[in-house]
Amino acid sequence: MPASPALPPRPASATVVITQQPRTGREDEFRRWQAQVNDAAAAFPGFLGADVTPPGDDRSDWSVVYRFDGIVHLKRWLASDTREELLARGAGLFERPSTQHVLVDEPDEEVATVVVSHPVAAGRETEFVAWQDRMTEVERTFRGFRGSGLHRPIPGVQSDWTIIYSFSSAEHLDRWLESPQRKALLEQAPDFRDFEVHRIANPYGSWFPPSRTGEEGGPASWKTALSVLVGLYPTVVILTVLIAEIWPGAQLWISLLVGNILSVALLTWVVMPVVTRALGFWMRSSPRPDPRTDVIGLACSVAFLTFAAILFYLVTRVFWTLP
Repeated sequence: MPASPALPPRPASATVVITQQPRTGREDEFRRWQAQVNDAAAAFPGFLGADVTPPGDDRSDWSVVYRFDGIVHLKRWLASDTREELLARGAGLFERPSTQHVLVDEPDEEVATVVVSHPVAAGRETEFVAWQDRMTEVERTFRGFRGSGLHRPIPGVQSDWTIIYSFSSAEHLDRWLESPQRKALLEQAPDFRDFEVHRIANPYGSWFPPSRTGEEGGPASWKTALSVLVGLYPTVVILTVLIAEIWPGAQLWISLLVGNILSVALLTWVVMPVVTRALGFWMRSSPRPDPRTDVIGLACSVAFLTFAAILFYLVTRVFWTLP
C-alpha cells in the first residue's frame, strides 16, 4: 500500500506583546483608540485574536497581545501604514513609549508573567544562552514556577532577545525577582545586566473568551451568568446524586463542602472550557451586536437547561427514586 503523502508542516503562530501606560485622566480616550487599533488589526490577513488587559497592580502597565497565524502576517501588520497612522494619532495618550516583544510560539496560559528583553552584543550569543540556561535552572527550584521561554531576535522586527517566564501567583513571582539567587546570577554576568522587565497582568487565562478584537470587558454579564448556569446545573445535580449514593451517611455541612470543592474543580478544568467552546459564537462580543446571534445563543442555553431538567427529573423520580 503506498504511503500517504506527508502533510506540510503547520507554520508557527506569532504573537506580539505590547505594554503601555496611558496618561492619568486619559484612560477613556485610550480605550477608544485601542479599540480602533484592534479593529484595524482584525482586518489584516492571518489575524487570530487580540487580548487587552488592564494593569493588575500599580507596578503593571496595560498589556495588549495580538496573535497571527505566522510571522509573515504579523510583520505585515506591524509595518503597515495603517498601524503607523494609528500610532501617530495616539502618541499623546501615553506617559512613555510603549514596549513591544514578538514571540514566534503561542504562550501558555499563565497567572503571573514577566517579559524580559536583553540586548546582546554580536558574538556573545552562545555565552548569553548558557547564562540564561543557568538562570532557568535556578528558577525551576522556586515554588510556583510554571515555565519559561527564550525567544531569539527576529530580523526586521526586533533586535533584542526576549525571555518570558511565569509563576503561579504574583507572590511567587516577586519572591523570585527579589531573591538573592537571582541577584547572584545577575552579578555573574555584568555584560548582560542591561535589560528591561515588563509585567503582564494575567493576559492568558479566563473562563470566558475575549472579544474578537480584544475589547475590554468580554461577554455581557447576562451571557456569562447564563453560561455558568449551563455548566453549573448538571455538574451540581450529578455530584449531589453521586455523593448521596456513595456517602449516604454524610452530614449536610461536609457533603456540601466536598460537593463545592468538586464543582469548582470540574467547572474550572473540565466543564467551562467545553461550555465556552460550544457557546463561543455567542459569548464573543462584537463591535456590531447581532440580535440574531444573541437569540440563537439564548435559545441554545435555555433548550439545554430544559433538556437537562427533564432528563434529571426522569432519572431521579421516574426510573429511580433519588433525592
